[in-house]
Amino acid sequence: MLLVTVAPALGASSNSKYTTSTVTTGTVSSTATATGTVAASTVYGLMFGTTPDIVSTTATTSGAGGSTGASNSSSSLTWPVETVSVKVGQTVTKGETLATADPTAAQLQLASAQSTLASAQSKLTTDKTGATSLTKAQAKNQLNQASNSYKQAKASRTNTNQQNALKLSQAKAQLAALTPSDTGYASAEQNLATVQLQVNQSNQQAAQQVTSASLSYTAAKLEYEGKIAPASTATIQADQAQVAAAQSTVNAAQLAVTAATLTAPADGLVIAVNLIAGVNAPSGYALEESIGPMVANCGFAESDISKLKTGQSATVTISGATTSAVAGTLTQIVPVASSSSGGSSSVSTYAVTVTLTSPPATVLAGMSATVIVTTASSDNVLRVPATALSGSSTSGYTVLVMGSDNSVTPTSVTVGLVTSSYAEIKTGLTEGQTVVTGTTSTKTSTTTTNSNSGVNLQSLTGNTGGGAPQGPAGNLP
Repeated sequence: MLLVTVAPALGASSNSKYTTSTVTTGTVSSTATATGTVAASTVYGLMFGTTPDIVSTTATTSGAGGSTGASNSSSSLTWPVETVSVKVGQTVTKGETLATADPTAAQLQLASAQSTLASAQSKLTTDKTGATSLTKAQAKNQLNQASNSYKQAKASRTNTNQQNALKLSQAKAQLAALTPSDTGYASAEQNLATVQLQVNQSNQQAAQQVTSASLSYTAAKLEYEGKIAPASTATIQADQAQVAAAQSTVNAAQLAVTAATLTAPADGLVIAVNLIAGVNAPSGYALEESIGPMVANCGFAESDISKLKTGQSATVTISGATTSAVAGTLTQIVPVASSSSGGSSSVSTYAVTVTLTSPPATVLAGMSATVIVTTASSDNVLRVPATALSGSSTSGYTVLVMGSDNSVTPTSVTVGLVTSSYAEIKTGLTEGQTVVTGTTSTKTSTTTTNSNSGVNLQSLTGNTGGGAPQGPAGNLP
């Protein structure tokens, strides 16, 4: 009877293989990547009666654009829309007519403003040059009349006083000619009292007339002197301020009349039309136009921002617009970070604007963009895959060079630019040499029969290891 047993595994052999690459001449470059959104560099808002506003622009220190609103007084006017010549998505050229409105209300406002300006200018001219000869003659005539009235009042007062004195004297003489016992004495006494009262009243009236004439004469002299005297500096300055204010109002009113026709401020794309012919225009923007060039607004990580500067070239991949990357140039880097939290960590990013160079018409505002900027580059240099390097910048770098007999030799090298893909080799290697970039190890099964005819079956296993080997030089198995 034959007995067969299976013994434990006695062991396994290991075969190692190297992965290699060739030293080549080419470009070593490092890049920074960020994602963002495509936008128009400037968006204008147009409304009747005023100049176009910049609704948004990338040319701001905040990197987010700004907005303005029309504050012109013409914004309160009613603008009946007459024609609308464009639609959303239409390309327009600078100066092209986009819409028109009835300018009647604006024209009436302009006429009123022009009248006010003419009046202010006339007063300024008069105050600068002095009164005209006619005005001076009229003032002189009024002064003479006041003077004559004053003289006449004084002469009248003198005559009145004399006549009243005579009347009073006669009444007194009549009473003096009688005795208290005479029949007419009481009547004469009463007459004297009446005449005395009338005299007093008459004299007072004459005096008041003289006083009134004197005041009129004084006022006439002051008015005459005021008209013939030159205007003061303060008066001239006040007149000039009035003229300036009136001129500003005229300019605004003239602008409103002109802006009854809306024209494109630049070549661009109409992105909003809020008008209907035959209906009054809205109080807000009637039209909006985006102006090129298109830009990609993105946020670069703080680890990359120190490597970026305006003027650097970039390639931009735009989702849904084109299969080819679009060239661009960094035109703005906002020097203030914006932080966004991700879980328990916080990542600081910096807003960067990349102006696109001749993007296709399919590139539209709001599309997603991926921006790649080459931050460093060495051209026409020896290079090896970065995985071929061993060591550090402080201790020095080595690579394993494979000989024609499959032996590997550690070789010291001097490196330049090192990226995640390639390392620039300044000294230590020549083009065409083979360098080790990693190892691949495989374990194979063995079959062993013991003295008792037992059979051991071991499963086939495999293992792959990355990176260059760190042991001494040796031969390939």
